[in-house]
Amino acid sequence: MYLSPGTHGVIIVHGIGDQLPGDTLAGFAKGICDALINSPKGNDLPAIELKSDLSGSPPSVTLRITSPYGEQANWVCQEAYWNDAFPPPSATQVLWWGVNQNLRNQLSSLLKTLEDPVNEELPTETERQKEKAKAGSGAGTTGAVEQSKKSKTQVRAKSGILSGIALIPLVPLTYFLLGLTWLLHIVPSIGPLDKAISWIRKLDPSLSSSLGDVQRYVEQQIWSANARARLENIVIAMLNDGGIKDITIVAHSMGSIVAYDALTEGGNIADAITRAAGKNSKKITFVSVGAAINRVFAVVSPPSSKKSAREKARDTRYNDLQITKPLAKAITGYGDAAYAGHLEDKFFWLDIFARRDPVPSGPIETRIIEKAGIDPIKQMKERKVINTDNFVFDHSSYWGNKELVMPRIVRAINGGKGYPWPEAGITEDKVSRRVRIALRVVSLTEIALFLAMLAVIIFVWLKLAGIA
Repeated sequence: MYLSPGTHGVIIVHGIGDQLPGDTLAGFAKGICDALINSPKGNDLPAIELKSDLSGSPPSVTLRITSPYGEQANWVCQEAYWNDAFPPPSATQVLWWGVNQNLRNQLSSLLKTLEDPVNEELPTETERQKEKAKAGSGAGTTGAVEQSKKSKTQVRAKSGILSGIALIPLVPLTYFLLGLTWLLHIVPSIGPLDKAISWIRKLDPSLSSSLGDVQRYVEQQIWSANARARLENIVIAMLNDGGIKDITIVAHSMGSIVAYDALTEGGNIADAITRAAGKNSKKITFVSVGAAINRVFAVVSPPSSKKSAREKARDTRYNDLQITKPLAKAITGYGDAAYAGHLEDKFFWLDIFARRDPVPSGPIETRIIEKAGIDPIKQMKERKVINTDNFVFDHSSYWGNKELVMPRIVRAINGGKGYPWPEAGITEDKVSRRVRIALRVVSLTEIALFLAMLAVIIFVWLKLAGIA
């Protein structure tokens, strides 16, 4: 374990939302600093010097890190901002597009968050296969840091019930609101209902800029290419920068689709690497965080066994999408006769997902990993984490998770071989601290839900008793 010297390039890709340029980068950089500063070696503290230009194009933050052992490295972090790459469609377009995506399958995907109630270091089938392969080859397996049995039971009992109650109506409610928004756009103002109608109409930009981003990205290649170019330009610039040793792309939510898309066969990044003929070859690490990959693939490439006749006919429209192609051989080295090195030194994919995050709804599906065209044993790692164990907050709380998320990202930026110093890794104390945070959030949510239900019961009773 050591701090890899030199300059490392880091690119942040935000998800859907109304964030401004630099917002996601600032939160990410703070999470990195918090994770490192809060990991001292006894009384020896690490040091971080910051240089930021969040108003630049692209927004950037440079971290000059000095480890407790005196080693130094520069992490040049830049944001691929694509929020303004295309305007959101109207609520009407989003509504009918969403209905056509089969609401039942979307709800089934959400319910996957309830299938595996305990947090383990190796939770997925891909990881189990990887450990089995290591054991068969005689290589040592990595030790897992787990929380206590008592903590697991507490988290399971609290969050499982609440998440189950909350997730069931989530998808139908979303599309009901979209439908109501669309309807009230054509309904004239009606006296006392003016305020209610006006409030519901305000939901249009909010819903359309979230679900609408997905629709516009997969339906219109011109807009998706415009969003993808924001990332491609930064990656190619870093490839051409002789001072940068390697590149780590950290993509959140829908940003993981933009990143995956940019790394596929026939893309601009692959072309730039091919034209350079190995002169600017650098390892690329793809870190997907709370990825929307399962969700978007379910839309553009549903499993054959679940396709209806209409979906099979619709595939002809999606087949030319960049995202339906495998990752480029020039990037991953997998199947590339011109690459003779270790595959994990050429490309690596780390997927981090919170177990109650409804967006990823579990690990990357096996069929997607197979479609990506990488070695699932040498070039893929999946890690399930505890954020807040709350389906409302889990998706937006990754950068604040300095116990289980940021150390893993730090390791990826550091070259993937090890943590920059042992105390910066995943420790038993950090796991216990994150479990305590999750339990507090779950407990507060439980109290709020109980009070809300009690208020409804009292109101109904008063109505029936004729008091209210």
